[in-house]
Amino acid sequence: MGVCGVSGSGKSTLIIDTLGRAVAPRRQTTSVAYETVDPEPHDAITGAPQRAILVDQSRAGLVSAASFLNLTRIIHDLAAETADAHALGLDAKALGRRCTVCHGSGAVTLDMGFLPDVHTPCEVCRGTGYLAEAWDVRLRGVALPDLLGRTIDEVYDLLGDEESLARPLEAARRVGLGYLVLRQPSYALSGGEAQRLKIAGELCRVTAPQSLYILDEPTVGQHLEDVARLTGVLHGLVGAGHSVLVVEHHPHLLAACDWLIELGPGGGPDGGRIVATGTPEAVAAGSTPTARYLAEVLGEAR
Repeated sequence: MGVCGVSGSGKSTLIIDTLGRAVAPRRQTTSVAYETVDPEPHDAITGAPQRAILVDQSRAGLVSAASFLNLTRIIHDLAAETADAHALGLDAKALGRRCTVCHGSGAVTLDMGFLPDVHTPCEVCRGTGYLAEAWDVRLRGVALPDLLGRTIDEVYDLLGDEESLARPLEAARRVGLGYLVLRQPSYALSGGEAQRLKIAGELCRVTAPQSLYILDEPTVGQHLEDVARLTGVLHGLVGAGHSVLVVEHHPHLLAACDWLIELGPGGGPDGGRIVATGTPEAVAAGSTPTARYLAEVLGEAR
């Protein structure tokens, strides 16, 4: 299901700040909360799912694509089985030891006070986060630190036949993230990339109960081909018995929804009301701000 409408019409307030916070509450791990996490005032929510996931664009919990998808551990295990590692007496734990200067991040961060932090590659580990001995361990001809510096597509071409790696790599490729470098840090990810990485993490799950996925504008910054690929992934989740709710502007994704709710008619004080509901075809036949854009996309599809 898609929730659409002009900017400021109340989509995020309703779906993310109210429904999302109610059915997928964020856990507090500190004694002082600097961010509002309680849902907006509402009377009741009926039929709440057993499991709900708010897939937003925040980077909390993200270090890199490799760490988030658990690729680093798997690659270390595979590298530890090579002849190079055996000759040097290095096991997976030893290969995972990190640079003592940058603490494994591969970058040195300079606090600029009121300005954004500045990140520069660590000169000691050459921006890889690894100790010197890791360079002597090769996995199919590629040094371990270099491997983590390759893209998801490149690693898939090299190691896609390894069953333990295939599932997470394929999941990342399915959501259009094959171009990401494995150790690309979270601060270098866009909000849309962070969101798609979280979707890939969900796709990696072998089994999961029927869930509600709430997404906040997942098409931001995506090419039309990527939007089509993402649409296929979301349909796959629905086909597996899950439910997907998206806050979205992109007419191509809205046209692929089973049901739409449009808020409006304007933004700010003029928003917050339901101005249309129904299938994309039904909404497109109306006179709301979204209608003509939907009609154009649906007309192209005929």
